[in-house]
Amino acid sequence: MTTYSHVLIFDPRIRGHHLSWLRYMTEDFLSAGFRVTWAVDLCKESKEIIYSQLFDLIDSVSIISVFDESGIWKDGSKIRSLAQCFIESGADEIMINLDEIASNCMRFAAVGIYPPKILQGKINGFYFRPRFLENQFFPPGNIIKSIGFKTLFDNKWFKNVYLLDEYMIKDFIGKYNRYKSRIYFLPDPWSGEFTHSSEEAKSKLGISTERFVFLNYGIGDKRKGLHLVIRAMLQAPFESKCFLLCAGEVGKNREILDGLKELQKRGNAKLVNRYISSDEEKMCFSASDAVLLPYIKHFGSSGVLSIAAAAGRMVIASNEGLVGKRVNEHSLGILFKSGDVQDLKNSMSKASLLSKSDKNQFEESAIRYSKLCSREAFGKALLSPFLS
Repeated sequence: MTTYSHVLIFDPRIRGHHLSWLRYMTEDFLSAGFRVTWAVDLCKESKEIIYSQLFDLIDSVSIISVFDESGIWKDGSKIRSLAQCFIESGADEIMINLDEIASNCMRFAAVGIYPPKILQGKINGFYFRPRFLENQFFPPGNIIKSIGFKTLFDNKWFKNVYLLDEYMIKDFIGKYNRYKSRIYFLPDPWSGEFTHSSEEAKSKLGISTERFVFLNYGIGDKRKGLHLVIRAMLQAPFESKCFLLCAGEVGKNREILDGLKELQKRGNAKLVNRYISSDEEKMCFSASDAVLLPYIKHFGSSGVLSIAAAAGRMVIASNEGLVGKRVNEHSLGILFKSGDVQDLKNSMSKASLLSKSDKNQFEESAIRYSKLCSREAFGKALLSPFLS
């Protein structure tokens, strides 16, 4: 058995899934006996969030900055910063979200320009949005990326690659069988326990237990379809029992901000416009009756779907992409025509009127699905290539 003693986890971001994944990977590598170094953003604001959310891991890892003293990438670019952090850490292996570096690496590799030599054979990474794998020929830029990807793989720059799409990975291995020993499926995980009852969680959040709560969780922007939810909610009667809990940082889009302000004025919404801690996250999902996933042309996985499943909550999701496939195949909720406000409104109304037996069926389906993306399933998949 071949193992490596020291892993560098390179992740310069803190929003969305990033801190959760940093925690999960760190816990799993440490539990398997690896040393871990983080290469992260150590500017004041980011550092405070990292240290407050991951305080229990700080003493177990080494930490270095991805930026130099002037606040720019070390050695002038992200890929060079990765190389410098790798050298500085003294690590044996790298783990990275490939969405950070892969596009540029593939474009350059297609014309014979490669990453810093020291990274060759050391990069392990997971892919959230490998669009070029879905369609190699459209848009035309995907042709270049496909060529670059094959070149990087053939020359062993990427060591092991994890895909978060169980459907794509089957197709990919079928087309590129020679890579199958270095391609792995990685579930989009959830963690923790949902110990609060719905009534208790609603009360603690100041929401009437009589309301049917729709949760919109995470970054609130148009790409995630929050504006569609607001339009649907604004069309509902004032006396509707439907209530929107919007938890996560909302951007500066005027339609979204003004719409949320109006819904709050009516008493039909609550906005928590900031970074949500792990404990607050559990509270929000416990308080919800249904979780909204109205993504527009979303490509790839959704950690929110995994958390909703773990909490036993049905979802209302767009009928496209990987999320739509999972919701349909595993009976996790109601699908609506992507981008269609009226269909979304009808789906939300349908959810609020479900019988107890229908709600129980969705809950049972959710709990079954959650076992496929548990922390245990994630850890086993993550460590498999490192321990074999």
